[in-house]
Amino acid sequence: MFCDSQKGVIEFLSAPKNFGGAAVQRIDTHLSHVFLVGARVYKIKRAIRYNFVNFSTVDLRKRACENEVKVNRRTAPEMYLGIVPLYCGENGVGWEESSKAVEWAVEMVRFDPGQQFDELLAHAKLTEKSIVELADKVAQFHLNAEQKASFRPRGDIGFVLDQVATSLHGQEMSASRKNHVMRWMAFVRAEYEKHAQVLDARRRHGWVRHCHGDLHLANICMFNGEPTPFDAIEFNEDLADIDVLYDLAFVLMDLINHNRNSFANLLLNRYLSVTRDYAGLILLRLFLSMRAAVRAMVLNLPVQPNESKRMAGQYLDLALETLSGESKPHLVAIGGYSGAGKSTLARALALEFDSQRGAVVLRSDIVRKHLEGRAPEARLSDADYSEARTGRVYERMFKDARRALRAGQPVILDATFLDPQFRNRARAIAKNANVPFQGIWLTAPRNVLVDRVSNRFNSASDATVTVLEKQLEQTGEPKRWRIIDAGGAPRDTLNSALIGFDIHDAMAP
Repeated sequence: MFCDSQKGVIEFLSAPKNFGGAAVQRIDTHLSHVFLVGARVYKIKRAIRYNFVNFSTVDLRKRACENEVKVNRRTAPEMYLGIVPLYCGENGVGWEESSKAVEWAVEMVRFDPGQQFDELLAHAKLTEKSIVELADKVAQFHLNAEQKASFRPRGDIGFVLDQVATSLHGQEMSASRKNHVMRWMAFVRAEYEKHAQVLDARRRHGWVRHCHGDLHLANICMFNGEPTPFDAIEFNEDLADIDVLYDLAFVLMDLINHNRNSFANLLLNRYLSVTRDYAGLILLRLFLSMRAAVRAMVLNLPVQPNESKRMAGQYLDLALETLSGESKPHLVAIGGYSGAGKSTLARALALEFDSQRGAVVLRSDIVRKHLEGRAPEARLSDADYSEARTGRVYERMFKDARRALRAGQPVILDATFLDPQFRNRARAIAKNANVPFQGIWLTAPRNVLVDRVSNRFNSASDATVTVLEKQLEQTGEPKRWRIIDAGGAPRDTLNSALIGFDIHDAMAP
């Protein structure tokens, strides 16, 4: 019978007459056929079977549709409406119930494809605000996700690595690309074996959870005014029960591939400020490389168009590049009066380190807000700035800095450092970790500082002009730190900070 195959279902869902005459737009992916009709989307699974997915029967496709709705309602509850059956009757495929369903479709609310993050990025419409909101949302999602502490061989990173390598090696590509794959396989296997015990320990300690699994830019959109991850992996729990940083690495890698390292650094630092998973950064090179290889594998599948296959080579280059060098741990402390531009310099300086994702930035204002259980942009009371609470802020900041340094990351501390004891502690941390240290003190004319503090909006800093005046009266410039006039443009401040400071070479603490 005609509707025994997916051909009849596809033709039915492609016909406007079956939707009251509404226009139908069809999109084919490597796993699904998607039909956009008015305010709705209907998605059916392709009747395919790969080494990582099996949709070869109607029952398997129904189960995958049910699970797709379930897993995606965690991050996009208003987008996923449910699943609907398609039947085979006397006139072929239709909605009207008759005997057994021959196919199942996920029903979704339609959104503007121009609001997907890859499209926003391509048209220079992706904003820092959206990146920050995404980081907060993914961090909370990971913290609340179900832990998966039990070991499953198919869910192990090593198994996934072998699966991706085998698939890439078996795909059709040029001889030079085959050699590229072989080089990547050697590098990534060595990186995996180097950190195998860390990977196992993170599973035991709860960092392996039921994640999204496919968190690249095209699977995130602005929906109802919020960054919304969708299209999470539903067909293979081994690909979704993963380390939370492996989940995050997909979108980080995608931003890096699009040369938006500043967004990647902002996303990573905002995310880490919530989860405090600084020790896990030792695995990020491995995770970024694997994510790039996964993207290359998917884009080079036989069902993909030639343009996608050309892009696969770009991701394969990134997979190898990510493992080709290591960033050197440094500790930089940036202090100074409120309004001096510490956070602006910290963000710019972070991108100067020889690392695709930049340096870890620990900002005291954000640390303080999290200690008080508040959002970074929420205002605190004067009591929250007591000497005792300020001490706790620095203690947490220093603790996280030590973790990041042990993970091999460059770290920038962004705080006023008005008290000499905290400046001395920062230097001591670098000395104990045997990493280079640089202390930078920013200053500017009083009128510039007052103007900057007065014009702040939606900032993590609660400093007022009154607070600034007290700082200027009570604090002198430190003698052992470099003093930089930050009264001009941010680029000038960065250039001054970089003078005599070769950030790519090790320096004596």
